[in-house]
Amino acid sequence: GDYMSTAVFSMTGTLTAAGAGMDVLGGCVVGTITAVGGGTIRDMLIARDEHGRSKRAFWMDEPEYLYIAVAASLATFCFWNTIAEKCGLDQSDHWIFWLDSAGVGCFCIIGAMHGIRAGLPWLVCAFCGMCTSTFGGVTRDVLSHRPVRILHSHSEIYAFTAFAGAAAYMAVRGAGGGYVLRAAVGWSTAVVLRYFSWTTDVRLPSMEQVYSTQAVLKAKMSA
Repeated sequence: GDYMSTAVFSMTGTLTAAGAGMDVLGGCVVGTITAVGGGTIRDMLIARDEHGRSKRAFWMDEPEYLYIAVAASLATFCFWNTIAEKCGLDQSDHWIFWLDSAGVGCFCIIGAMHGIRAGLPWLVCAFCGMCTSTFGGVTRDVLSHRPVRILHSHSEIYAFTAFAGAAAYMAVRGAGGGYVLRAAVGWSTAVVLRYFSWTTDVRLPSMEQVYSTQAVLKAKMSA
């Protein structure tokens, strides 16, 4: 699951980079960062492992993630247009959404597990899950000169679904549930929320929307 998620995040990151006009190097760099950047930032924040030793980015000890990310990025950059034209594929296709959602579910669980191993409080572990799932995308958007998706209300909620999945994982663990159960609940929570937000266009409110709502409520109360 995590290998597949790495490849999918690399693919979507590369397509974003290509859309921003980057060359093959830029596509591979941005695609790779999209896939492993969240886990890298998580490891930088945790800083030390469960034994108190300095912690480095996970892909330095498990280079297969880096190999998968680079290979998927390069393949996407070189062959996406040809395959998409022959097979009628598009970046907005549902299968990309479902693979991305599955990746969010997998990565939020992995991030929470890293937090647990480091002995962090449950809320911080849930944040580690959100970080692992979404901060690679944050870096992608910054490098592509786009508004950071998870920080703006121009699209449906994304980071919250990862946080909720990691929090569900932690809740089931706290209730004594086994690994399979808590992984299933955490993954399902993230994926179901992603689907719900995608189909209903649920977004977090902007400041302007908050003020508008307050103005409406005040008008109704004074009427």
